[in-house]
Amino acid sequence: MIISRISTGLPGLDSLIEGGIPKGFTVMVVGNPGTGKTTLCSQFIYDGLDTKDENGVYISFSESKTQFYANAERLGMDFNKFERLMKFTFLALPSLTKDGIQDALEEILATIGDTKAKRVVLDSFSAISLAFEDQSEARTTVQVLLGKIMRSEGITSMLVLEVPYGKRSIGSGLEESVVDGIIHLKNKEDNTSPIILRVLKMRGTAITREPHICTIGNNGMILYPKQSLRLTYRASEERIISGIPGFDERISNGFIRGTTTAVIGAAGTAKSTFAFQYIAEGVRKNGEAGIFCTLEQSADEIRIMGKSYGYDMIQLEKDGLSILATSAEDQNPDAFIVNLASEIKRTKAKRLVIDSLSAFTHKYKNEIYTITRRIVSLIQEYQITAIVTILTTQRIGFEVTGLELSSLLQNVILLRFVEVKGRMTRILLVLKTRESQHDESILEFKISKDKGGVEITGPIDKEYIGLSTGMAQKVE
Repeated sequence: MIISRISTGLPGLDSLIEGGIPKGFTVMVVGNPGTGKTTLCSQFIYDGLDTKDENGVYISFSESKTQFYANAERLGMDFNKFERLMKFTFLALPSLTKDGIQDALEEILATIGDTKAKRVVLDSFSAISLAFEDQSEARTTVQVLLGKIMRSEGITSMLVLEVPYGKRSIGSGLEESVVDGIIHLKNKEDNTSPIILRVLKMRGTAITREPHICTIGNNGMILYPKQSLRLTYRASEERIISGIPGFDERISNGFIRGTTTAVIGAAGTAKSTFAFQYIAEGVRKNGEAGIFCTLEQSADEIRIMGKSYGYDMIQLEKDGLSILATSAEDQNPDAFIVNLASEIKRTKAKRLVIDSLSAFTHKYKNEIYTITRRIVSLIQEYQITAIVTILTTQRIGFEVTGLELSSLLQNVILLRFVEVKGRMTRILLVLKTRESQHDESILEFKISKDKGGVEITGPIDKEYIGLSTGMAQKVE
């Protein structure tokens, strides 16, 4: 049976519940004060008014009409407009007692009937249940109100339930047994993850109970759904050239499309240069739109770097280069991935650089493996060919930190310093490539303005050994 569903009005939430709330359902929105319950419910009503031509009623037991309208307007919702069109009604019932509960319920039902509402919010439902001395009577009343009246009229509703701080349970037991769905909101102390949303229940719907990040800004509440970790993306055999002189022939003429390459090295080994050159040459020579996402520098710093290697940055950006500068400390990884996906769709990018993935380790050290899996999944979903740079500490020999993630990445390139004839020399080793025969030589490279950045000059002189110590010494 096909279930007709109603949008929640919250970007990202519908995708967690098979496209929306089943029509006629009642969903409880529960959480501590300040978690965005009223904002979510306002967006639910407003979505029906603004995009679906569905009349709505908002019933409040705590907030005045003036206060509600002012708060909604700050979030971009003009309820006044729909009230003038007689499509929306705000019903304020500030004082509810056991003697007045019956009259209040009759007024609610009359208002819903008169307005022919299809979406209704009761904020907060706690006021109704507390007005009853006998909870069994409250249960019966609620079941009649929600089950026999609203559902029979095809009305989809949300009930707000306030949970005091310090209380562990999310209700009295009455609400959970009556409602068809439960959405739980919780405050977090961190500004990068201010609100956590979990769908705990939704009848007739496959749901995930994973916590999801929400933020509230000028456009209301936004949910950032987690990138799927499924492994069902199609594989490609097409080769993508890097455009780096002397390199592609070392890896069977390029990377496989849709793969992710880790460029690992200590500070100063030219990781960012290598990655930028890959994006710039894709735009310049192949006409492939590319995103250079920097997590540690500003967009202007990237432009200056590109200009120093001889690139016309103004022309590159006109032709398809997009520079995305963001901070790993100020943005939750889920929000980062959602915003990155949006930029990929906007630019139709074929190449991507994230410089540097290590920026997430400062704050999310214990989550870096899952973060990387989600990023790789995004890359595979859009069949983008990507480079991620990873900062490492150069140690004796070829012992390398940062390889913990190599099982998730299809190609791994190591950059490092050695000393040759009293001169610091940069070398490159291809440690791993997907479906490719790669050169296992220790390759020397230089930074060349004429070549746009990195230029592979060939295997390091075989007369020199001792690379395991970081020193190269001539054999006598």
